[in-house]
Amino acid sequence: MHIAQIGPFYEAVTRRSEGPEGRMIASLTEELLRRGHDVTVFASGDSHTAGRLIPVAPFAMRAYPMPKRHLADALAMLALEKAFAMAPAFDMIHVHAGSAAFPLMRRSAIPIVATIYGPVDAPEVLRLHREFRELVLIATSTEQVQQAPDLNWQAVIPPESSGGGVGHEDRSARIAKAYESVYEWRILRRPVDRQDPALALCHGV
Repeated sequence: MHIAQIGPFYEAVTRRSEGPEGRMIASLTEELLRRGHDVTVFASGDSHTAGRLIPVAPFAMRAYPMPKRHLADALAMLALEKAFAMAPAFDMIHVHAGSAAFPLMRRSAIPIVATIYGPVDAPEVLRLHREFRELVLIATSTEQVQQAPDLNWQAVIPPESSGGGVGHEDRSARIAKAYESVYEWRILRRPVDRQDPALALCHGV
């Protein structure tokens, strides 16, 4: 499978990123490569990933003065446009950049999913997500699903912790396997069935 990962651009993609998005992409990419997939990461140039890196900005926006930090959302949209334009086309695009790319995701001819990392219970956030309720989402906590059960959640996959430790490699492999399953469901256009045991909520990975 030829997979694109779209970074958050506020921070670099690396195992040592401050936030969960960068760590997740770095770890997930490494594991997907081990499972035989081809992975391209659209992120800042100071990222460190085992996959092919397409630098859309020289540095993560965290490194810039405050006014420029707001460019992170625009860079995520630019990255998605670049992914759409690449040939051969990706089999799957995975967005880790929040809701900024939702309008482009809606118009994607390529199967696409988004992992949501923050709470969705604020009224403004709920309204935004419900406007795009058909988009395929992956939760990082059961609280997100409880806050907005009407959204198109496909799985709950908690992000990597910042440290290693016992079982770290096993957790990384389980996370990659869970995401791989979601990708396959999306490519097959399989309908959402909340009672289907195959839609496993991946707690404790």
